Amino acid sequence: MRAAFIFHSLVIFRWKGRLLAFLLLGSLAVKPAMAMNSWCAEPVFGVSNISIDQRAETASIARDIGVRKAAEQAFSTVLDRILLTNDARHKFMTLHDLDDFSDFIHIVEENYLDQRYIAILDFCFDAARLRQAMITAQLSWSELQSPPVLVIPIWSGPDGARAWQRDNQWIAGWWNAVAAYDGLLSFRQLERNLINERQFRGEDLIIANPAKLKNAARLVRAEQVLLVAASLDYEGSKPLVTITARLFDKTGHMITDILHGDQSTLENFTASDFDIMRQKIIEKMNESWQRANLIDNSESGHITVFLPVTSLKEWAKRLIALDEIAVIQSYDIITLDTRGGQLYLRLAGSQEALQNALSAHRLQLVDQGGRQLISAKPESG
Repeated sequence: MRAAFIFHSLVIFRWKGRLLAFLLLGSLAVKPAMAMNSWCAEPVFGVSNISIDQRAETASIARDIGVRKAAEQAFSTVLDRILLTNDARHKFMTLHDLDDFSDFIHIVEENYLDQRYIAILDFCFDAARLRQAMITAQLSWSELQSPPVLVIPIWSGPDGARAWQRDNQWIAGWWNAVAAYDGLLSFRQLERNLINERQFRGEDLIIANPAKLKNAARLVRAEQVLLVAASLDYEGSKPLVTITARLFDKTGHMITDILHGDQSTLENFTASDFDIMRQKIIEKMNESWQRANLIDNSESGHITVFLPVTSLKEWAKRLIALDEIAVIQSYDIITLDTRGGQLYLRLAGSQEALQNALSAHRLQLVDQGGRQLISAKPESG
């Protein structure tokens, strides 16, 4: 984590130029891009910690130029995050300007110098306006963040398996890739310390020891574990590296092989080859998650569900959760009594997308004797 900024003036202002509010705080710890909970109501539609170092004839002009460039970068990041294809992103940016969706800018740090403006900014875009614009443009999108996924890179060679070697290109590259990633997947990593290095040895991880994977997942509260391994071998004098990417659940049981069907053996490999394989793995996972959680008005449907509750407070809490799920376009309450209520849900997406969105609120869709129920997930679930 970066050090806190001490005694800086933190400013929130509306895009179209006018100062909205000043917050004078003693300190602020810088947070990851997808953790802007204090500033952006829906973090998926916000980007934080964009650095500006702009020069111009005056500091004021430099500020205007720099803020606009940073806003364009932030807007592009949000569209990359929620729209599935480059064509969709290009279509949307052709139809709209980022000013159409601006909510506010949060100035974390800024400094005016002679003919220079330096700042760190957070940007928040209006989720409701963006959703409506995508519906109007007949675009599908995804905005649900995945459950936490622990990424464990491993290097295996003639001298054994390694999981903590800092100067290894494969391992170090994954640490950098996870730090730079800014999409819908919630990647996590084990903290680098002596305790973890002794507890999670490369020899155990390369064979996907279920007990070790379970303990590692529990340590960072991950729902899944991505084991990405590069195994060095020789064919005569020619070095070959085989890349594998396997996804496990939090109990250590394998879910899928991410690279199934793809070429994954490298000859005469370079650091660039490793970068390409890393990007391919991340893109495959990202696309799979986006497709499973698409919000698409052209695939609208409906479902009747029963919402069991034990109190009015619980009923209100459940409705708030449904209101926050974008794949649910709207709903009607059909019946309501002391046991709960029956609802008619209008969906803009699949039931799989609904199930994933419910899971983010610790809810689940279950079939009980032919009747669909939305109930609380068990604590161990």
